[in-house]
Amino acid sequence: MQATKKMDDFFQSKTCIVVCGASRGLGECISLTFARKFPAGSALILLGRDVKALENVKSKISEECPHQMCVTQKFDQGSIQQENFDQLFEGIFQVHKISLSSFEQAVMVHSAATLGDITKYAKEMTDAETVKCNFDVNVTGAILLNSTFLKAFDDILKRVVINISSLAAIQPIKSLSLYCSGKSARDMFFRTLAVEEPSLRVLNYAPGPCDTDMHKDCREKSKAPDTKQMFIDAFNSGVILSCQTSIDKLCQILMTNFESGAHIDFYD
Repeated sequence: MQATKKMDDFFQSKTCIVVCGASRGLGECISLTFARKFPAGSALILLGRDVKALENVKSKISEECPHQMCVTQKFDQGSIQQENFDQLFEGIFQVHKISLSSFEQAVMVHSAATLGDITKYAKEMTDAETVKCNFDVNVTGAILLNSTFLKAFDDILKRVVINISSLAAIQPIKSLSLYCSGKSARDMFFRTLAVEEPSLRVLNYAPGPCDTDMHKDCREKSKAPDTKQMFIDAFNSGVILSCQTSIDKLCQILMTNFESGAHIDFYD
């Protein structure tokens, strides 16, 4: 699905941005880029498991964009305990004295994900805990966090949900069965959300082959020789993208009148 007509207001509104998986890779790049682009007085809430890495991202934002508020919160999307979700934003708002009435827009970025076990083929997925943990992070946790976000920011008229998707959501890749199926399920969840909630803007963005830890793992650990070679060839040939190049494209898409729920790839 192609993005079309230009819409200039996305980065013009004073916005509260939540980024889950903000400590490294694409999530870190999104956090820094959004901090630069949104108007002064916007706020970023950075969620992730690695507190030290989150604080490092916060320091970069504070140094480069002192006009923005930035807070961090330790959050494990794969820890499926109801209380981890129910009071998440309420606690953040109280501790950091965040008043939602000062924002015109709220944005939720779902960047947290795991590859799962890529050292096995689909027929070898026999360990219940391995399979469960993968779907807890990639699907269940993302769904629960998204619902928590929508409830917490219900009073804000303009709300945007960005799911960092993948080509793997629509194309099977050998030895990546858990990752592919999780990404596919997540895409469909957000597509369904888009048709149920027409007031929301929902985007499934596939960022292309980016220079991240995940790409490195696929080059080194994939059981399927042709999958491993595909990732090695992409890296050696220079096809692999910097995170910034991919996120710049995401920003361009967000300023177009894309179809809510669409899966849009970097190369579209």
